[in-house]
Amino acid sequence: MSIYSFSQTQTFLQCPRKYQYKYVDKIQEKEFESSPDLILGHSVHAALERLYNQINVFKIPSKDELLVKFKDQRDSEIAEATKEKELQLKWEQTLEDYIRRGIHYIANYYDKYSPFENISVVATEASIVFELNDQTKFRGFIDRLDKEWETFVINDYKTNKKLPVEEKEEYREQLTLYALWVQQNYAKYFKNIKARLHYLHFDLMDEWEITEDLLATVTKKYADTISEIEAKKFAYNMGDKKCFEPKENNFCRYCEYYSLCPLFAHLKFDDEVVWGELWEKTVKGLVDEYVELSKTESQAKRDKDLIKNILVEYIEEHNLLKLFGNTGKISASQAENISIEDKDKVKNILNELGLLNEAMELDRFKLQKLVKENKISLEQLGDAAVKNVSRTLRAGTNKQ
Repeated sequence: MSIYSFSQTQTFLQCPRKYQYKYVDKIQEKEFESSPDLILGHSVHAALERLYNQINVFKIPSKDELLVKFKDQRDSEIAEATKEKELQLKWEQTLEDYIRRGIHYIANYYDKYSPFENISVVATEASIVFELNDQTKFRGFIDRLDKEWETFVINDYKTNKKLPVEEKEEYREQLTLYALWVQQNYAKYFKNIKARLHYLHFDLMDEWEITEDLLATVTKKYADTISEIEAKKFAYNMGDKKCFEPKENNFCRYCEYYSLCPLFAHLKFDDEVVWGELWEKTVKGLVDEYVELSKTESQAKRDKDLIKNILVEYIEEHNLLKLFGNTGKISASQAENISIEDKDKVKNILNELGLLNEAMELDRFKLQKLVKENKISLEQLGDAAVKNVSRTLRAGTNKQ
């Protein structure tokens, strides 16, 4: 039975090629390095874990005790991380900025939720494994699980300085998925489950009820994602080394596999010389030349379409079939096309008339989609279909 984590599935959804490098090829581009952001997160989590572990034995620590725990954890991690080199700080931030943030988060959280009544802590910093379906297990980490009256509450702390937009559902999906673990371990007590995301930097809490419908929807999404990963892994092991296609996104520049990715690997190449029939040029020079020609071509098409609309209007107004210039001429023709508004209705009508087979055409794009989705293989098609490879070059501006 396969075991996946949320970070694995998110890596695949972000970029299949990154998933290949990290989890299939198991390439480690660089050793894990701590950072001020990670140290901040670990230290805040450690202090809040201490708080709720004490609450669980009916001893509520003071705010000062929590701040001491935060500082001890922070100092220990900073000392370990700076044994051989300095921590890499972002932009104009200092280490003191991160320390001040952590103190603010803990003090503000303590003041907001004190005196911590009507809460029973089931677990803190829990490492979990649960069944996603019959073929797959999922593993994860729950910051805190509470029992409030007759409801289980899954809690997660975030120390991000950026508040996710409403459309960004990854955090909500993660906690929703973890409700499966709660069900599989505690269903005999009661079935109500909620989730809470605590955005400490903004003093905000996002809370929602995890219904059976919501859980089923999220479970299906990740079960389908894992099925897609498994299919690509099979194809990869069978020799298709390009099945984990790279997907360009906003995180590419920070990716540890940036220099390996075929989207960006050429950046580290020397500028090579290539030869044509009557010339020799560099690859970078040809790229720039192609881009400029593409720009000219695009502008020419826009100008051509604009002129065409004007001339068509002129032809229709004067009922003409040809127009003449000083050196050229234009012939005009008209064709009628039928667009299908209701495909099923058309099929039924054709079927009643015995014309359905004559009107049907095999769409290669639909066939390609079926192959890509692993619903049918080229081997199954035999000599009825042939795989052809073509290349399309799209020009753009280099922003590197």
